[in-house]
Amino acid sequence: MVESVVPAVLVVEDDEAVRGFLTYALESGGHSAVGVGTGEEAMAMLRDTPAAVILIDGILPDMHGIRLARAILGEPELERVAISFVTGAIRDGRPARAGVGALSKPLRARDLVEAVDVMLRWRDAGGSPIAERQIALAELEHIFLVGA
Repeated sequence: MVESVVPAVLVVEDDEAVRGFLTYALESGGHSAVGVGTGEEAMAMLRDTPAAVILIDGILPDMHGIRLARAILGEPELERVAISFVTGAIRDGRPARAGVGALSKPLRARDLVEAVDVMLRWRDAGGSPIAERQIALAELEHIFLVGA
């Protein structure tokens, strides 16, 4: 019997209570998850151990979530990391396209787990070209209520 490896989800959220909820919801849904509070912590962790999915709060204490997402897309070894914003800085969520999506707060644990499952399927299917991912990120940037 072969054990399946559960890909890691990195949660980047400065609010400790929200970070705890997101991590707990993901773990309850069968995913391994770890959380950090800043974009710099996220990049350091990703360079050390790339995650399969990263969930990013839109507004972090050290940078805008868009800036963090751009940094991730700029690292060749991270090009298959699926990115989703989990933020109150957008009115409506957007389904992931090219491995880039957005969920609006507040959200239900079930919706979070389903969104991560979709992003993992995208990754398992081979991902998308970086140019397509950058376009999807640029489109999301325009719906943020607070600019990058």
